[in-house]
Amino acid sequence: MANVPSAEKRNRQRIKRRARNLQHIVTMRTRVKRARNVIADTKSSSEDIQESVLAALRQLARAASKGVIHKRTAARKISRLTLALNKSAVDRNAASSATPKKTVKHKPSAKAAKAADAKAPAKAPVKAAEVKAPAKAESKAPAKKADEKAATTKAPRAKKS
Repeated sequence: MANVPSAEKRNRQRIKRRARNLQHIVTMRTRVKRARNVIADTKSSSEDIQESVLAALRQLARAASKGVIHKRTAARKISRLTLALNKSAVDRNAASSATPKKTVKHKPSAKAAKAADAKAPAKAPVKAAEVKAPAKAESKAPAKKADEKAATTKAPRAKKS
C-alpha cells in the first residue's frame, strides 16, 4: 500500500494506463486468434482468410504504435501471421490441383516423323581415336614439416654480460 502522496498518484496512473492498454491487448489477441483459427479451418474461403488476417495485422500495428507492445514484437507476430497465410494459400492451391487432369499425348503421324527426321542433321559417328581422355591433375608431394620448422626457427640470442 502506498503511504506517500506521490506513490498514490503513481498507483492511480498505473491503473489508468493498464485499463487503456488492456483495450488494445484484448482486441489484438482476439483478432490474432481468430485469424489463426480461420487459417487452420479448411472450409473457410480465401476472402475470409484475407479479411481476418488483415484485421489482425492492423490491430498489431495499432498496438505497436500506441506503445502497448514493442515494435519488434509486433513485427515478429505480423511476420508469422503472413507466413501462415502464404503457407495456407500454397496448401489450398496444392489441394485443388491434387487431382490433375489427364493429358493426352498424341503420337505423331508417320509423315510427320519422316519429315522431322529429314530436317534434323545427321550425326557423324564418333571414333574412339577422336575421344580424348581427361588429363590427370598434377599432384604435388606434401612438403616436409620438419624442414620448414628448421628453416623458420631463429638462432638463440647471446646473453649480454
